[in-house]
Formats: sequence, structure tokens, C-alpha cells
Amino acid sequence: MEADEWEERYIKAYDSINSSISNVKGVFVAYNSNIDAIKHIRAGDIERLLKYLDLEKVQEKIYSYPRQIDTPYDFLARLLIAMRDGKAAEVPTYSTDIHEWLTDNLVFDKARMGGQAGIISNLLASMDLKQVIVYIPWLSREQAEYFVESENLVHPVIHDGNFELVHPTKAYNPNYKSKVNWIIEFPKGLEVKFGEDKFVVPRANRLIISSRPPWIRIDMNDEIQSHLTDLCGQIDGAILSGYQMIKEEYEDGTTYKDHVSNSVDVIESLKNCNPAVRIHVEFTSIQNKIIRSAILNDIVKSHVHSLGLDTVEVANALNVLGHEELAYSVISKGENAIVSLYEGAVRLLHELELERIHIHSLGYYICVASTDCPVVPEDHLECLLFSACVAASKAKRGFIRHFNDIAHGLDVPVSQKGLDEIEKLGIYLVRQGVCSLDEFRDGFISTPHHNVLVNPTKVVENPIGTVGIGDAISASAFVAMLSKM
Repeated sequence: MEADEWEERYIKAYDSINSSISNVKGVFVAYNSNIDAIKHIRAGDIERLLKYLDLEKVQEKIYSYPRQIDTPYDFLARLLIAMRDGKAAEVPTYSTDIHEWLTDNLVFDKARMGGQAGIISNLLASMDLKQVIVYIPWLSREQAEYFVESENLVHPVIHDGNFELVHPTKAYNPNYKSKVNWIIEFPKGLEVKFGEDKFVVPRANRLIISSRPPWIRIDMNDEIQSHLTDLCGQIDGAILSGYQMIKEEYEDGTTYKDHVSNSVDVIESLKNCNPAVRIHVEFTSIQNKIIRSAILNDIVKSHVHSLGLDTVEVANALNVLGHEELAYSVISKGENAIVSLYEGAVRLLHELELERIHIHSLGYYICVASTDCPVVPEDHLECLLFSACVAASKAKRGFIRHFNDIAHGLDVPVSQKGLDEIEKLGIYLVRQGVCSLDEFRDGFISTPHHNVLVNPTKVVENPIGTVGIGDAISASAFVAMLSKM
């Protein structure tokens, strides 16, 4: 299918979801939100930071590849790695010292809502859904103020023993502190010099320094959980995220197994409340392999219906499930990387017993759905195209305040790079006898075991920001799918 044909399908998909989105009664979103302190790296920033640090120690850290940020050296090493490769990364820090050092030496440009659940709930509320119920275990007064002012956005609380749904600004705990993440965004083409070395940033992206203070818990208040049945008939789906903040051990003697068990209990409560409800988990970069394995095998597998992730996260998931060679092939940037990504998606779908898996990569999306997915492939493809419009509009303008804002994404051209990559996958699938070339060009392929949906996306060359784009893609595609059920 040529670019102009895809453009026509984009328009049709937007109109279709615009007509069906009112079918969604409501969506439940949990767990993670925070305040993002945003810094845009400019010429000279790296050189200035190096004046405060020993260059040799920075280079040593680059070679050792820090898995968490404990010192300024860890921070600068991971930032240089991310800028050199042009790849997004999220690295945890368990110390407030880093936040203070960055505040003193880097200084953020602005602050905004962060965290997958926070970003997603604001987006969906702004898309004019009938009801978005968000639950944040550590909701502080300052954090609550970053939620959009909208009547359709509510948070569960217990007032005088009664279960109520109120706006987050009326649901916070005055004793809670805010969780602050640093988002370090860097532009394509920036020249970076450190010591005798220099490079040019190949792609705009970001490094996230994720704050993991000791009081963070991925849990639900017992009283609120006992009232989840009150939501029956009010929600069609749930989007859950933030599991990456689970730790192996806690100061109170509990372990990750306790928090995994609690998370599964919440999921099963939602499913028991409404057997038709669909559960989506938004994955992210997780350094700890024990936690990554627990999330995939003990929370996602057999308990949820849908999983959203990007290319790097696919590789991480494959790696922890024992598919190291395929994981390496996914991120190798080789000629057949998209083929490996497809094969990895198929493997994850079946091994994790999912209904659908949605992968977003620069220029294209791949979604593999089970044959018993309640949405037909043609409609499912429209959901992916719609989500690409959402992402393009958000990247182009920096915000979505109303559903109609999504239409601005239609003005962004279809990615030629995405079309070229998709063609490689098409050739592979035809050679494997999975489908004919004509079938592949339709954008969806049916097999005895699963359906495959592939589409080129709309890529904004100079996005206003990149944080939250993946969340917007997964959430909008999932909610669009709910509207077609």
C-alpha cells in the first residue's frame, strides 16, 4: 500500500473512532504518577557539567554502564550513553542527593505531570471519555494539582466510611510527599565533546532519572479495594502501570512477592466485577531482572489481556524469558530487525497467554492479537492508526486538550522509513507462506494461531517533547479497541 492510500485510511480511522469512542463507559487507570522536572540539553551543558567532575571517572562509569544513579558520575555516564546512541533510557535513583545536585548544577526548565498512569489519565480525560477513574497510592497535594481540571476525571476515596469518586484535588493525603523525576531531553544533531572524544546526537530522545523513594508502594488501600465491585458497570477496561517500582525487599520485611500478589488480587477483583473488562499493562524499562521476570510471569501472564511496549522493552522481555539471541536481534539495528521484532511479538503473545500485544517503534507499529480477540482485524487496525494520530498530534503540539485536537495528527505525513521497514516484513511473511503480498498490503494478516496488524506511523521530525508519547500510543489504541468491542 502506498503512502497516499495509508493517508486515506488514517482519515477513515479517525472518523471511525470519533464515532465509536462514546461507547466506552469508563476506564480505570493505576498506579504511578509523579512530577517531571524537565531539562532540555543545549550546546555547552555537558561541557559545563564536566567542569565539576573528573573526566576519567566519567569514562570509567561509561564502560561499567551504571544500572542505577547513585552519584553525579553515574548520571553523566548514562546521559552520555543515551545521547551517543540516540536511545531513550529510564534509570532509577534511590537517593534524594541526585535531585539536589541536578537542581543546583543543571536546573530544570519546567515541571509537568509525569508517570505513566498520570499521563494516561490526563490524556484520556482530555479525549472526552465519559469517565476516567485514576488511583495513585501516594497522591500528595502538589501531585494532585497536576491532574487536568475535568469532571470526567475522578479518584476513589473513603469519606466517613463511604466509597466516593472525587477529583484528585479532593482526594490527596496531606501527609504525603511528592515523587519527582528528572526528564533530560536532548535534540538530534547536537555536537557533544568530552575530553578527546566527540559525537553528534543521532536522534532526539531522553533520559529519565526515575525517583524511587523508600515509601513508594505499588499497593491499593484495603478499603478501596474492597469497594472495587462498586465500579461494576462503570468501566470497560483498566490500564495498569508502574510495576517497575517494585523492589526485591522492603524495610518493613515484605518482598516483591507480596506486592506482586497484591497486584494480582486487584486485577482479579476488577475481572470478577465485570467478566468482559479488559486489562492492559503498560511495560517499561526495568533494570532488575528478578522484578522484570516477576512482572511478566506472575502479573502479566494469564492475568491480563493486553501488553504495550517499545522495541527495547520487547528485547528486555525476551531476554528475561530466555530468548537472548532473539532479544539481541531485535535491538541490533540489523537489516532484519523488524522481522525479529515480529517473531518476538508472536512469542510473547503465546508465552504470556495474552489477547493482544502492541509494539510501537519509530515509523511503524506491530500488533499481534489472538484469534479470540473480541475486535475484528479491520477494526483493530483502525485503532492503531487512530493511536498514531494521537501520538503525532501530541508530538507536534505538545498537548491534547480535547478530542478534536487529535485531528492535527492527520496533517503529519506517513513515515517513509516506516513504509520501507514494513516492506521488509512483508517480504519475509510472504516467503514464509504466512500470507500473500496483497493480503499483507491490507495491513492485517490472519493465521490459524493469531492475527497480525502492521501500519506505518506519522513521525514528527522535530517533536516538542518525547516523554509520554509511548503511553499515549498504547492507551489510545487500547481505549479505541474498547470502543469497538
